[in-house]
Amino acid sequence: MKQIIKKIKTANKIAVFCHSKPDPDALGSIFALYLGLKKIGKEIVAVLEEDVKKKYEIFAEKYQTTFPENCDLYICLDTAAPHMLGKFEEKFLALKNTIEIDHHFNRTTSASLGYIEGKTSSCSEIIYKLLKKLKVKIDERIATLIYFGLAGDTGCFLHENTTADSHIVASELIKKGAKIFLVNRRLFKSNTKDKLKLMNIALSKFEYYKDTLVVAISYSDFKSIGYNPDDGVDLIDFVSSVENINLTALLTERKPNNCSISFRSSEKYDVSKLAERFGGGGHKGASGCKDIIGNVEEVKEKLKKEIKIFIAENLEE
Repeated sequence: MKQIIKKIKTANKIAVFCHSKPDPDALGSIFALYLGLKKIGKEIVAVLEEDVKKKYEIFAEKYQTTFPENCDLYICLDTAAPHMLGKFEEKFLALKNTIEIDHHFNRTTSASLGYIEGKTSSCSEIIYKLLKKLKVKIDERIATLIYFGLAGDTGCFLHENTTADSHIVASELIKKGAKIFLVNRRLFKSNTKDKLKLMNIALSKFEYYKDTLVVAISYSDFKSIGYNPDDGVDLIDFVSSVENINLTALLTERKPNNCSISFRSSEKYDVSKLAERFGGGGHKGASGCKDIIGNVEEVKEKLKKEIKIFIAENLEE
């Protein structure tokens, strides 16, 4: 981290990126770092591939959706592989003055200099440590953003990536004024009427195999209720709550013939290895993959076959 700090201190204009389709951890990380670096006098640009979801707008700071030129330093956060930078991948990889900060074990390098903490719950937790080392005063807003990322990636401290340090950091953030009730309400206790309609559709799609569950939702399912397919991934916590199920796969067709899969598991399975078979990755208990070509039925059949092979391999171990 010393090298990262040195490069940040010597840079004047800094651009900060995160992965496409950003989740709470990516958003919490990028906006907490954005505000923190502004506090120490840096000219800072937060860059997202597309606009923040309406649900998360309350946690957004100023950002742009175009690539910033002539920066002294380019930093990507919570990005486990170059393709996750989306439309910025090519330009970012062509630069030499780049840094990556991440917490994923299974990853592919995206930058010239990296700082990776594979056992840390979230990228937001790493950003908290970085800001403290930069002697940034953590105010209420920054504390709220970091808590937003921490709670999001740990599933409100329910996922296996939760550590003792996660709780210590959360405690410190609360003392600094983090609006935890706002965050938890927005993340875990807020469903629109259309979301409830989607849950109803999901319930009709449950397919079990041994101790696993597959739920596949088509593009037409989303359109039938006017629901944004990109928001469908939020269903994973709902469908993964079934008793005695140790592996859940939520398959969503976000565009015609283009699918994504979110995986959740108990300690029994390492779903990051299953996600890798579809070009994705993540954590042992929570992983995912996207841009799988094929309609929902085609991808579902392939997924079910891979799950059967995956389970058989785990039984042999």
